[in-house]
Amino acid sequence: MLDTLEQEEARLRRRLLFRILRGFNFDAPRFCGETISDPVPRQLLPQKETYLLPPESRCPHI
Repeated sequence: MLDTLEQEEARLRRRLLFRILRGFNFDAPRFCGETISDPVPRQLLPQKETYLLPPESRCPHI
C-alpha cells in the first residue's frame, strides 16, 4: 500500500515538474520567486541600486 502511494506521489511530482519547466527558457531564464533571506546583507550592498535587474527582465506576473 505504501509503495503504491509513494509511486503515485513520485508520478505526480514528476508531472508537476515537467509542467513548470515546459515554458522555461534555459538560454534566457527569467527568475520568478521569492528568496528566503537576502543573499547579501543590505549593509554590504552599494548605495546605488545598480545591482537590481532591469524591469524588462523581471518576472511578468510580479
